[in-house]
Amino acid sequence: MKRILSVTAATITICLLTSTAYSQSSKLRLRFHVPFAFSAKNESFPAGEYEVTQPAHFFLRVHNLVGNHTSAFEPVVPAQSRKEGNGRVRLVFHRYDNQYFLAFVSDGSWESTYDFEISKEETLLANASPRKPVTIVSVNPNGTAEVANDLTRHVQ
Repeated sequence: MKRILSVTAATITICLLTSTAYSQSSKLRLRFHVPFAFSAKNESFPAGEYEVTQPAHFFLRVHNLVGNHTSAFEPVVPAQSRKEGNGRVRLVFHRYDNQYFLAFVSDGSWESTYDFEISKEETLLANASPRKPVTIVSVNPNGTAEVANDLTRHVQ
């Protein structure tokens, strides 16, 4: 009987420690310089310094650190593919002409790579010229932007 109680207590302790460690490690906190104005779901942000944090499960906070200090809490979904968490810390935007939409954010691990919901405005832009693909722009933490030549795709 003592052995069963010891095994049960050890199992409960391991489960509690594992869930605590997982919840702490999944808390995303990234700082970026974004060199252009952009939208996240239905909120607009000017170019500037930003922090992306994860205050709750499947919600990210996008916060302007300088200037107007605008913040928005955005619902997100886990990355659609393990390939999105490729070890690189980045924000990825969809670009239509001169408008940018935050598409996903990653700390480099698949577990902390999230896709943002596509806004009605982005859907309208994508449907307005369905033959013109969206341009994928990746922003590194230091603010350098990389345009992906082979990752263009249509947003539906």
